[in-house]
Amino acid sequence: MNTLQCDVVVVGGGPAGTFAAVKAVENGARVILLDKGYVGKSGCGTFGAGSFKAYLKEEDSLDLWYGKAVEEGFFINDQDWLKKHFDTIGDRVKELEAWGVVFEKNEDGSYRRIEGQGSSDKRPIKTLMFHGPQFMEVMRKVCEQKGVTIVDRVMVDALLHEKGNTRVIRGVAGFHGVTGERYVVKAKAVVLTTGAQAYKSHYADLHMETGDAHIMGLEAGAALANYEFNCHQLTHGHFATHGMNVSQGLGAKFVNALGEDFTAKYDPEYASHGNLWRISASMAMEVHFGRGPLYFDYSSYTPRDWELFERTLPLMYRSYRQAGYVDEHNHVVQGKLSWVSALIGNVGFGGGLYIDIDGRTTLEGLYAAGDASYGPTSGVEGFCAYAMPAASTTGAAVGESAAKYARGVDEARVDEKEVEAVLRKMTEPLNHPQGVDPSHVVIAVQEALFPYDVYILRTEEKMLAALRRIQEIKKRDLPRLRALDAHGLRFALEARNMVLSAEVMLTAALYRKESRGSHLRLDYPEIDNEHWLKWILVEEKDGELALSTKDIPIGRYPLRPEHKRELHASIAAARNLGEKI
Repeated sequence: MNTLQCDVVVVGGGPAGTFAAVKAVENGARVILLDKGYVGKSGCGTFGAGSFKAYLKEEDSLDLWYGKAVEEGFFINDQDWLKKHFDTIGDRVKELEAWGVVFEKNEDGSYRRIEGQGSSDKRPIKTLMFHGPQFMEVMRKVCEQKGVTIVDRVMVDALLHEKGNTRVIRGVAGFHGVTGERYVVKAKAVVLTTGAQAYKSHYADLHMETGDAHIMGLEAGAALANYEFNCHQLTHGHFATHGMNVSQGLGAKFVNALGEDFTAKYDPEYASHGNLWRISASMAMEVHFGRGPLYFDYSSYTPRDWELFERTLPLMYRSYRQAGYVDEHNHVVQGKLSWVSALIGNVGFGGGLYIDIDGRTTLEGLYAAGDASYGPTSGVEGFCAYAMPAASTTGAAVGESAAKYARGVDEARVDEKEVEAVLRKMTEPLNHPQGVDPSHVVIAVQEALFPYDVYILRTEEKMLAALRRIQEIKKRDLPRLRALDAHGLRFALEARNMVLSAEVMLTAALYRKESRGSHLRLDYPEIDNEHWLKWILVEEKDGELALSTKDIPIGRYPLRPEHKRELHASIAAARNLGEKI
């Protein structure tokens, strides 16, 4: 067993994790950064889709950006965190440039920005553009230069409590995904930045996002929040894609089987520039009303558009060239492509570990940032303060907080009996070579969650049926998960985390008896600010999920909802069109 010690251990090497590690080191901490892949070459941050939606005080209206973040966050944002994000995002952009991240520029040296998701002529929200995988390559180099100890290919699956105190975290346990060697890291503070739960969905490069931080935090005694909300990505019907911000920003349109640009019927201001849940809901309704299949139409792209596309989305561009959609001269060969909505869990938006303004979870010594947290800046889908920009600001802030906390801790003491127990539990699938293949469990979870009447147009009946399926998988298959080697053990634990996350998501969604943004319930079609302007917290008590609510302190926030109750916008639009929904 490999036992390491440090002041701050960061688990997860994406934008949030690398920023947290750098800021912790800059504040005097000895830092170890663990990742189950290879920092700089794996994780969804590595495949960042060329878009970095950052508020720039020199160019943008704070009132507009803040207002849109809260409007699309449906007032579920922590507005203290949102202010912190907008106060610091400009500093993060300057740091990234100084470290070597290349953003698109105009000839005069100003930033070249396009209007992607959630931008309209009336309310323009512009995004910076960077050059794909380069972002995380730079972040790894910065970590190395600053003195962060990086340990690649170690999957962390358990948190370690302080000896004699189950409300304090003092380390982590995991294993090497190739050699199988066990790892224990004793630390004065633990920062979880392993990203979201994506359910290994049909969207590019999310197969590593399996809710690892969420589940290990939940099982250690920390609370989750916002888990009923999900991100609905939009992707090619036949292979995984990414880059919607840039694709929409360059003018691609959504059309139905009749060739109609249907999005304006549901969202007149933004139409095909709409944010994800709005377009996803309109797609589900078009299919529900018999106007599918649906397409994303690139026909308007010019060779110059494709040149920008290639620079910012090189992997996506290569896929399109190989598929024959664009020729060597950057002329469109096939513009209208099959397109679908895809549930990607809480990537970018939605649930995770509840944190306060300093990034502290409900357990002492345990911190979270980025998608490992509950998305305090974005709320439901506040696209002005989400994804890689929010990961950068929350990661930096939380790394600094964790380092300052660690200064006041004399020693990281763990219970060796707990270490033995968690390692034994972690490696249990290796004892079942004839057991259930993890891929069987993954597919079963996807079959339960991915129907559009479970994750988009929700009802109690459909969600209860899905929950029963998930609980049956949990009872029948999880005790018999198999692994033949360390690589297989990682897949087994990821499958387990998918099942447990799905149970949390459906339980929380059933608990919230209203509609709000991506949480669209046909049986509760109204937004109910009188009774449900709350965060739903999920904890594990005596092996069972326990749900409670925490009032959002809306009275002291700058922005508050105008109405106590109102019909959800997507349902209102459908009814205004004369459709029965």
